[in-house]
Amino acid sequence: MREDKTRWNEKYRNAPPPQQPSPFLIKHLSRLKGKEVLDIAAGMGRHARVLADHGCRVDALEYSDVALEALESIEGVRPIEMDLDNVCPLGKTYDAIVCFNYLNRDLYPFITTHLKRGGILLFETFVNDAANEEAPSNPDFLLEKNELLRVFCALYIFDYSERFVHRNDGKRSLVASLAAIKR
Repeated sequence: MREDKTRWNEKYRNAPPPQQPSPFLIKHLSRLKGKEVLDIAAGMGRHARVLADHGCRVDALEYSDVALEALESIEGVRPIEMDLDNVCPLGKTYDAIVCFNYLNRDLYPFITTHLKRGGILLFETFVNDAANEEAPSNPDFLLEKNELLRVFCALYIFDYSERFVHRNDGKRSLVASLAAIKR
């Protein structure tokens, strides 16, 4: 949708996202060394950069022109322009797929289809909770409690949590983090 592209371009121009990678990615980074990785909704590349620096070959899905330009400057990262509301098959599978701070439930089948057998999924995003102080306001962009466990139950889930995290501004949000392997 063209409006989405415009909105994300403005967001990345005016309020760049954090540059620090998720501690959850760092925790599992050693499992991804040398892998072909798909980064869904890669943004300005905070996770793609870390993955590439760690020897991964990263395909980074993004729709924003501003973000795509930033991703092009990262060695080892191949930006792929894709409207994530209208995904199409990529013609390959990946050793690992990462998705951070983004939720589109229509992507669940896309993720499992594009993950190789033995491949690792790292998925982390916001959970709907009345105590959230900083999270998306649209409930379509918030997980329900234990949703990732239900959706990816066919995978071997080796790390899962739902916990409150504090952002840089001190506000807290409930976040779900899942690490799983496709059997």
